[in-house]
Amino acid sequence: MCGTWVMKAVYGDTYTEDHDLIHAHKACNPEESVQSAGEVRRAAAAAAPSRRRMLGLAGALGATVAGMGLLDAKPAAAAPAAGAKKLFGTGRRIVDMSHAWGEDFPVFRPFVEPPKFTQVASVEKEGYNTLMITMDEHSGTHMDGPKHFDNGQLATDEIPAENLIAPLVVVRIADRAQKDLDALLTYDDLRQWESRHGRIPDGAVVAMDCGWSSRINDPDRIFNRDADGKPHFPGIGWDAAEFLVTQRNIVGVATDSPSLDSGANNYLDPRAHKFLLPTGHYGIEWAANVDKLPESGAMTVIGLMKHKGGFAGPVRMFGIY
Repeated sequence: MCGTWVMKAVYGDTYTEDHDLIHAHKACNPEESVQSAGEVRRAAAAAAPSRRRMLGLAGALGATVAGMGLLDAKPAAAAPAAGAKKLFGTGRRIVDMSHAWGEDFPVFRPFVEPPKFTQVASVEKEGYNTLMITMDEHSGTHMDGPKHFDNGQLATDEIPAENLIAPLVVVRIADRAQKDLDALLTYDDLRQWESRHGRIPDGAVVAMDCGWSSRINDPDRIFNRDADGKPHFPGIGWDAAEFLVTQRNIVGVATDSPSLDSGANNYLDPRAHKFLLPTGHYGIEWAANVDKLPESGAMTVIGLMKHKGGFAGPVRMFGIY
């Protein structure tokens, strides 16, 4: 049934809600002839069962449903991967590239403070569950947006949606990172990837696989701080960042380590950030399961928290191949 404002637009000032009442009654009771809304209301009142009788029927129905055990049954879950099959076809694999995060998720201090989760409503008291979350934008698997290092660049809510669906390039340096905690993704790594798979696709996200996803539950092995407190973990080399910005047409990069820059470079000169972000690219940090994706041929879809004026924000990221 059209809303009142629609019907008034069609019939003009002659329209009243009685139009709907009369036409609806005639549609359901074609054998009856009514000319006014008052007749419809009187007919409906005469035919309507009493409130007490209706409550009795509802109670009986509730008892029957309870007896069948239906009230205790869980809602049926959606068919697994039904949406993905419809969108991507059968035979595709989807890899979750985001870590679940909470108050115990490692944060890169002194730059980031841990989030706080407070339950402010519960099913037992209010009838529903709600969390109040206080967090830094750089919490969990997250995106550093272009404006993070340049006020003239895009905020995260301004990043075009088409830039969040991209070919995914995976460059592996995990073997080297096992031996050298300060290992970098280099220009040579990118050129070697291209010698095997061809030119990095336009509009791609280039992801570094340094093997750090396996360390996510062991903060000491993530940050590897030395006696002076300086962290050691892999990042994107400055030569690689410059090549991607000047010689290739990508939309962003991703690392499975805590930062785009290595632990040492974050303190000395975060130049990978400075190359990539002010040129309009974004960077995903703390990506998960990069090691489970092929080096080429995959796509990524990034769901980004869309808060106004964002410099960064948590993401739910997927790899599809």
